[in-house]
Amino acid sequence: MKRITLLMAAIICLAISAMAQPQQNADQPLSPALWKQGIATCAHYTACDRRFGKKIEEIKAKFPQGYTLDNLNEVYGSQGRKWEKIYNEFKKDEGRTGSINDLKELVSPQIWNLVEPDFQAFIAEHPEIANAVPDATTAQGEDNAEAAQDESNPDGAAATGAAAQAGKAHDSSNGMACPANLPLWLSIIGALLGLCALLTALSNRGKIKEMQRSFAREIERTNANLQEFSTDAAEQMKTLSIRLTGKSPRNFNMDLEPVAAPAVAQETAPADEQPADEVAPIQEEEEEGEVMNLFMNKPNEEDNFTRVSDTFEPGNSIYVLTTFDGQHGKFEVIDKPEVHRFALMMPAENLIRACSGNAIQIPSGTRIVTDRPGEAEFIDGNWHIVVKAIIHYEG
Repeated sequence: MKRITLLMAAIICLAISAMAQPQQNADQPLSPALWKQGIATCAHYTACDRRFGKKIEEIKAKFPQGYTLDNLNEVYGSQGRKWEKIYNEFKKDEGRTGSINDLKELVSPQIWNLVEPDFQAFIAEHPEIANAVPDATTAQGEDNAEAAQDESNPDGAAATGAAAQAGKAHDSSNGMACPANLPLWLSIIGALLGLCALLTALSNRGKIKEMQRSFAREIERTNANLQEFSTDAAEQMKTLSIRLTGKSPRNFNMDLEPVAAPAVAQETAPADEQPADEVAPIQEEEEEGEVMNLFMNKPNEEDNFTRVSDTFEPGNSIYVLTTFDGQHGKFEVIDKPEVHRFALMMPAENLIRACSGNAIQIPSGTRIVTDRPGEAEFIDGNWHIVVKAIIHYEG
């Protein structure tokens, strides 16, 4: 929602910037310089209409800052009466001022269709001329021109005087004049505000993306912890099922559900005998058997221990397995500093396949402590890991 608000603010600021561009009303009086430019443009296109005027691009190249009627006279003076008539016709109107509609009345509609686009383009390209405030000399010249016009046209003197008085009253009622470059400043301010809003929106977008990445990392970390917890729970369920039923993991399906015991065993078992008593003969047999310790290297990809030895081999032996019958046994990490240093050099290969625990893939100590021994079974000539040992690091 915040990003949408910032983008809307940027759009509004850009719209204000566009609206602040100078626009010339057709009834609004033109500045003296702009009126002279309009007179020159009308005279030029009148000459073009009479087949002796130069192209507008040539005139602009000769007078790039805005040509006047006198500038055109320097170019077209050699045309004789063709140009003299046009010059005198527009020269009498150059000394006064008026609006775009007043300029339109000086030429025919066909010529005005050529004058208007060029004149409007000049206004847009030269706002300093379009918004120029006339100085005292120009104002005095305009007053003299109005006085001369009043003398030559007594009937229109009253109307002209009334219009002048109304304009002066309007100017005095405003209190102060609007600066000529105010639209330009509004345009600059609007553009800066729009740019700031866009930069803020982009910055917030980057922060939101960073928060999303952080949240995704937290989810992955949580999923890893849940997966590890699920693995430990499954292994503990395996161990518990083996102790209760006396069956090896080969008699379990993928869902860790024990295969039902034979019907004969169920029939011969006394009705009042507890399930735990079924394990008792196995435990007694293990206690009565001969204890044997085997030293083993890291397990392979099939979870089988490699390099089994009756004696401890420095640099090779990592686990010690204790068995009573030569078929089942429990193993743990050998509690020797040199073994711990060797195993922690590559925990992913030496520990992960045989052990589980909290973040054991990242060594955080110098000593390995076995919290719960793992279990292995002798299958097809190999000691196969049935239940992983649980370890943690200290030191």
